[in-house]
This record gives sequence, C-alpha cells and structure tokens, in this order.
Amino acid sequence: MLQRDNPQESYAESINRMTKEAEKKITSDGKATAYYDFPEGATTLNDIIEFKDMSFARGNIFKAAYRLGEKNGIDDLYDLNKIIYYAERMINKINSKK
Repeated sequence: MLQRDNPQESYAESINRMTKEAEKKITSDGKATAYYDFPEGATTLNDIIEFKDMSFARGNIFKAAYRLGEKNGIDDLYDLNKIIYYAERMINKINSKK
C-alpha cells in the first residue's frame, strides 16, 4: 500500500498514485453503486482508508469529515480547516502535474 505515511514514497510516486486513483472511477446510474460498499470485515475508518488505498491527505480529510465537531476539545472550525488544508495540498499536487 502506498500511503503518504510510507517514507519510501517519493513526491512523483505520490502524484502517480493519485492519478491512478482518479482513473479508477466507478460509473453510476444514480442508484446504489460499488463505491458505497464497505469491505468485508471493516470495523474502523482505518479499514476503509486502507481498503480504498487513500493517500495520507485523503485519509485525513475522510477522518476529519467523519468526526466533524465530535472530538473533545476541538470545534467544527478546527476540523474544517484541516479538511481545507489537506484538500489544498491535493489540489496543488494535481495542478503541479498539469
């Protein structure tokens, strides 16, 4: 699994992985589709993050959105800023490849 927490993954490898993620899109007819299915045995968000092979940034966005406003001592604004921070990093990586 090539997640950003893998110190061996270079910037170029990260970009390539993100590009491949974008190419794996599932078509939808507006009804329930496979991208809403949970992997068998998944019990935590980390199971889903690993199953979806999410990058470090995408995994942080996913976790912050899921817990939005529920973490003790952290308000909504903290989580929203975290989501924005990681989304901007992902956007910058995509734009730098153009």
